[in-house]
Amino acid sequence: MLPENDEIRTALLQSGKQQFLAHGFDRASLRVICRNANVTTGAFYSHFEKKEDLFCSIVEPSVSAFRELFNSAAERNAASLGSVEDELRSITFARNHREECRLLLDCAEGTKYAGFRRWLVEDCFYPRYQAFFDRSAGKPVDPPLVRIILHMKLDEYTDLIYGDYTDEEVRGLIARMSIFSEAGFQALMHLLREEESRSAAPV
Repeated sequence: MLPENDEIRTALLQSGKQQFLAHGFDRASLRVICRNANVTTGAFYSHFEKKEDLFCSIVEPSVSAFRELFNSAAERNAASLGSVEDELRSITFARNHREECRLLLDCAEGTKYAGFRRWLVEDCFYPRYQAFFDRSAGKPVDPPLVRIILHMKLDEYTDLIYGDYTDEEVRGLIARMSIFSEAGFQALMHLLREEESRSAAPV
């Protein structure tokens, strides 16, 4: 049996997660969180300084695990954007942490994770995408274009994470989406190289 303090903390984490998912961080009631966990507010403050600390304790293990997954994939694919297997690993991880993903992407307003979606795009993916696009095009590619493509990619991932798909369906969808993305990428690179050739041609 868990020690009493561990039981209280676990109950608060479970109750907090459900309240944050249902109402978002800002509107979640600390009083309701404590009541549903069958603990007093005094017991809450013996484990957490404030409501945000509870939220962070729920999501931070998943954030740390995602960072490790992302860094590992980046090391394996220094000269590319990753493989289908890497995409599948990322999607599988997120599907196994759906509630935490929803908390970070949709329910974090009012916490230090309010900008999590922006962090994903700007800090995790954008530098690699921009460098890869520039290298493939042989010239600097318009950053807004790269960011729009990234946001489209994140929307694809979100649908796979939250959608009611089997693991086998996810694998098949990722494989087909990869073919579609590669064709679009190659067509875009061809267009950009043609534009570069025309601009460099003597008048």
